[in-house]
Amino acid sequence: MKGLWVREEELRVEPKPFGAPRLWKWGKIRTALEAAARLVPTNYKGARRAIQLVHPALGTWTSHTLGFAVQLVKAGESVYSHRHTAAAMRFVLQGGEGVYTITNGEKCVMERGDLVIQPNWGWHNHINETEEDAVWIDCLDVGLMHLLRTMFQEPHPSEEVRLYNSPVDNTVRNPAALAPVGGKAKKLVYKWRETFPALTEMLPQDKSPFDGRCMEYLNPATGGPTFPTFSCWIQMLEREEETQTHRHTANHLYHAFQGSGTTEVDGQEIAWEEGDFFVVPNWTWHRHVNGGSQPAILFSTTDRPLLETLGVYREESR
Repeated sequence: MKGLWVREEELRVEPKPFGAPRLWKWGKIRTALEAAARLVPTNYKGARRAIQLVHPALGTWTSHTLGFAVQLVKAGESVYSHRHTAAAMRFVLQGGEGVYTITNGEKCVMERGDLVIQPNWGWHNHINETEEDAVWIDCLDVGLMHLLRTMFQEPHPSEEVRLYNSPVDNTVRNPAALAPVGGKAKKLVYKWRETFPALTEMLPQDKSPFDGRCMEYLNPATGGPTFPTFSCWIQMLEREEETQTHRHTANHLYHAFQGSGTTEVDGQEIAWEEGDFFVVPNWTWHRHVNGGSQPAILFSTTDRPLLETLGVYREESR
C-alpha cells in the first residue's frame, strides 16, 4: 500500500511526450527492403516482409499506440491470409492494377496513392501479379493492443490465397456511399485519383491554420474517423506556406508523399524530403514549413479519435 498524498505534486503536471521527434530517411528504408527481398522469403501462415519503424525510446513501435512499417511484396508473389485484433491500413507507394489485397473477401486493387483499410479481426492477404515489386506503408494500432493485452493474431486455415467473393475490384462493386438496402456503406479503398482532386480543390476557408489543406479519410458507414482508434489524413502544404505552431495530446506519424519541407518540433528542425517518415510525439510544440517553390503532400495517421472518445484530447496554439 502507498498513500496517494505522496504523489500529489506528480499528479498535477502536464502530459509528457513519449519521446523525442524522429526522422527515418527513405534511402535507408529502401536499402533495407531490397536486402529483405533477397534474404527473407514470404511463406505460408502469414509471414510479411516489412521493415518496422521503431522509435528508440520504445524499442518496439513508432509511437506508444501506433506502428508504422514499410512492406514489400515481390513481383509475382502472394502473401497468405491472416487476421488480428489490431486495425490496419495500407497506403500505397508502388503498386498497379495487378496488385491487390483481399479484405474479408473483397478484392482491393492497390495503385500509388491509394489507401486500403482493413478493420480489426478481418481476414486479409496480398497478391502481386505484376512484373514490378509492390511497396506500401502499414499502420496498425498494435501498440495500443499490446498495452491493453488484447493482441491476437491467427493464420487463415485455407492455403488458397485468392479468397475473394468476386474478382471485381471493391471500388467497382462498392462505389461511393451506395450500399444494399438496409445495409451499411462498405468503403475499403480510397483512390488517389479521387483524393488528389478533392485536396487541391479544397476551399480556402476550409483550410486548417494548423495543417493547411488537410482532409481526413472518413468511414462512410459511421461518418466518423477511419477507425475508432486512429485516423488517416492527407494534407498539402502550398509553396512557402508555414502552419501555426501548436501542440496536442495525440501522436502523429507522417510520410512525405511528395515534395520537401521542414517540421519544427520543440525547437528541433526535421528536414524531410519525398519518401521520408517522421513522428511528432504527443504534447510537443510543432509547425510545418514548406520553403520550396512546389507544393508538398504529407500522409499521416493519428490516435486522436481514441483520445477524443475518452474525452482526453486537448489542443492549444501559440
